[in-house]
Amino acid sequence: MRTTVKLLGAGLLLLTATACAANSRAGAPAGTGPAPETSASVPGTVTPTLGPPPSQTVGRPTQGIAPGDDVIAETQVDARGLPEGYPRSLTRSLDGRTLVLQAEEGGCRRISARVGEQTAQQVVVLVNVLSAPKGQMCPDYIKEIKVPLTLSAPLGTRTVVLRQG
Repeated sequence: MRTTVKLLGAGLLLLTATACAANSRAGAPAGTGPAPETSASVPGTVTPTLGPPPSQTVGRPTQGIAPGDDVIAETQVDARGLPEGYPRSLTRSLDGRTLVLQAEEGGCRRISARVGEQTAQQVVVLVNVLSAPKGQMCPDYIKEIKVPLTLSAPLGTRTVVLRQG
């Protein structure tokens, strides 16, 4: 009985290894070139064959700052009124009339923001972070969000003051 189990196990292992070896090139994109050839200088070594260069992606990235959006300089942002852990990353649209607060939210953490007072010297942005009550179970995920904030006039050189609210 033990010999039969050992033979079945060895056969299964051999079958798995063969299937993995056969599928090693199955996920490769079409047109990446022929299989690697062995090198003439050192027997048994493999020289990789380079395929065509990857295509250039057209459009906006899915993370980070989008091309064409301006990052607002840290010297133009006053975040002293925000508690630790609140988002502080801001960009502005090309016309300067829309600020975008970039933040991470997930599980039971929700981020919201709104434009408060706007003067010739500053724009106040009120940021709110809602968390679950202590002891509540939350799903474990994080996603990057962008909260658009429309201004009455372009930001220009005005200071953005971030406050809890």
